[in-house]
Amino acid sequence: MRIAIVADKKLGHLSQCLGLRNIIKTYDRKKDVFLLNKDLISMPGFLEKLLSLVSQKLYLFILKLLNPSLVKFRFDFVICSGSRTVFPGLLLARISGAKVLYVGTPKFRIMKSFDGIVSTKKDISKVYKVISSNLPPTKFETFKVLKESNSQNLVLLGGDGSGYDYGEKDWYRLAFEFRSLKTTFINSRRTPEYAWKNLQKNPEDKHKFLNLEKTDFDTLLNAIDTHSNIFVTADSTSMIVEIITRGYFVNVIEFRGPIQREHHHNIIEGFEKLGLLQIISLNELHKSENREFGEVKKFVEKEQKELKEKIYQLL
Repeated sequence: MRIAIVADKKLGHLSQCLGLRNIIKTYDRKKDVFLLNKDLISMPGFLEKLLSLVSQKLYLFILKLLNPSLVKFRFDFVICSGSRTVFPGLLLARISGAKVLYVGTPKFRIMKSFDGIVSTKKDISKVYKVISSNLPPTKFETFKVLKESNSQNLVLLGGDGSGYDYGEKDWYRLAFEFRSLKTTFINSRRTPEYAWKNLQKNPEDKHKFLNLEKTDFDTLLNAIDTHSNIFVTADSTSMIVEIITRGYFVNVIEFRGPIQREHHHNIIEGFEKLGLLQIISLNELHKSENREFGEVKKFVEKEQKELKEKIYQLL
């Protein structure tokens, strides 16, 4: 079985595609990934929107003319995530004679012809072939053997987004609360530079720092597997889901409430009710739980098994 992925520049979208492909069939993480405007030509966003409003079938035809080399590929499945991948993904699937799956919320009428929409949302129109899942797929797999922990903290940092808008005081408070705790910090693209630099001014040798963009996957995985307590800022859905998918309990740090609620908050609160995480404030770090708390791994394996069965039943 050959499975291809059509991916945009967002790592979260690619992670979901890699995870879903691995649920369907264990697969080489780097094989058969088509990146937009590198392996597969797509139109600029404003032109795509204009053409899709005029005629979505016309836009597919234009993409086919722009990508003549696609005719040499043959796949059984094509997986995509992110609105920019919808038309290129459908095109590759049709040329290959493959089934096509989308991970996320459908945004175009033409997605009614997709073979499946994998989503955590329960209120999507029945015109789409929805495969519901409580846990979005990620590139992480559940651990096979639990490694001995180093009794230290791992903190994954996000930034503004998902309904959150942080101020300087929030970041300085985080640095203050962790100043005396043995901790490894991992930033993200959204972490403010001043906040990252301020953390590195903390005293002595209690802290280590990993820049996510310069850290390879195996190093990141080892950091997750060897720290006893894992924290993620409340804005980062993808990081939270990735830790849970690995089989670990997450302590979600909420600096202050979101300025507006989004679907993201329903997902996180749902996970808390299921016992996969807890939401705490910076003055509640003493309430944090060890990564082994609860039965997270058992939940993840059950969800992935059910998702695989739903995909095969539908397709």
